[in-house]
Amino acid sequence: MSAVAMLVGVALATTAAIAILISMVNGQLPASEPTQLNGNETNGHWIDPNGPSVQFVLFTRNSSPYNIRIGNIDDLRNSGFNISHSVKILIHGYQSSIKEAIFVITKDAYLETGDYNVIGMDWSVLCQSEYFSALRGVKIAGYYLGVFLSWLVQMGVPLANVHLVGHSMGAHVAGIGGASIKYGRVARITGLDPAKPGYRHSRYENRLDPGDAVIVDVIHTHAKILSLSEPVGHIDFYPNGGRTQPGCPDMEDIWQIVESLICSHGRAISLFAESIKNKRAFKSYKCETIEDAIYGICSEETDVYMGQSETYRKGIFYVQTKDKSPYSLT
Repeated sequence: MSAVAMLVGVALATTAAIAILISMVNGQLPASEPTQLNGNETNGHWIDPNGPSVQFVLFTRNSSPYNIRIGNIDDLRNSGFNISHSVKILIHGYQSSIKEAIFVITKDAYLETGDYNVIGMDWSVLCQSEYFSALRGVKIAGYYLGVFLSWLVQMGVPLANVHLVGHSMGAHVAGIGGASIKYGRVARITGLDPAKPGYRHSRYENRLDPGDAVIVDVIHTHAKILSLSEPVGHIDFYPNGGRTQPGCPDMEDIWQIVESLICSHGRAISLFAESIKNKRAFKSYKCETIEDAIYGICSEETDVYMGQSETYRKGIFYVQTKDKSPYSLT
């Protein structure tokens, strides 16, 4: 076997191993809510088992969960959607769904703090099989997200009111969907530890990048293995260096590898949810380089707070947190 062939084989084996680990990680994120809902009799569930592969379920403070079908004006009218409220579309990652932490934790944080149209985008049908099929599913899900966003605009929703939040592979779904809108850009996309396998050298149209929204902010919490380490937004945060998180099991312990991955990769979700409820939770330090952020040697104190887009300025930022919730140092 040639040296080149051997390197290719090692690379494929490594990618496959990482894909298996990602499936284990996302598959074990905690689910905490039932699948039944009251109302929306045409569907009867959060997710319609006979419905399309990509579904959008609305949650508000004042109405029951409602599965909105693209193009159905009656659904939008009956769902409790309020056109004057901001729209938060939450997108899960590989082998996950809107019953998992990316949706439940963040949805609850938003509805505890304000009146929002919180929409769970479920594309679980497209990402439940092996990882390489899910890479194709990301493109399909991103396309339908773009269709849904364009329809909301036709219904009078300003793009300035739309914020997409995606975890892992879901961050790239958000990027594809945001970029597909022909006229204008959504106000903001937040990428929570965007997936790395299959995306490190991917073209911009296939992943999250700064051109996908007016503001793209990214929180890196496990860049060592599962997520992209390089900046992919206008502003990139590296909590505790962005590779492993305090309080998570040591990656060097072979018996706790999965627990370590679950903890660090999912920490981005927990930090973001905390930033929704505490707007001054995560004060940051400006970094000159990624290496400075990784090693925590950023000394320029700022008034930029992770999660608070009104405080943002472009660049790379370091944030220090505690090892357990609440993670804020203040």
